[in-house]
Amino acid sequence: MIELKEGAGLVVVGDVRNAVAAVDEALLNGARLCASVIEASQGANIPVQQSQVLLQAISQGMNRVVEGRSEFVIAIKQMAAIKGQSNLAPVDYGCPDGWPTTGSINSPMPKEQQERA
Repeated sequence: MIELKEGAGLVVVGDVRNAVAAVDEALLNGARLCASVIEASQGANIPVQQSQVLLQAISQGMNRVVEGRSEFVIAIKQMAAIKGQSNLAPVDYGCPDGWPTTGSINSPMPKEQQERA
């Protein structure tokens, strides 16, 4: 059986919540940046090619953040699976905001994520 320390579990839970919140905050900041760039560009006579490159760069950066968030979801499910096989299985640390409180660990992942997990 996997032997985990309850205090270490609390630290991991806090770090998971902070990490997910930070990624979500990054996405919000990216969306705000995109909107402010568009607003600042209107009437500024920026050549369309330059504004296109700028918006694509912001968009690609945000897409990478979303991809990274997906990897966090996989990691969190894996952590929950490990906890479920440990001495801390009965300990309820709660779920990150927005996660189902029951059944989420047993729900199937998309095939592409299963291959990476």
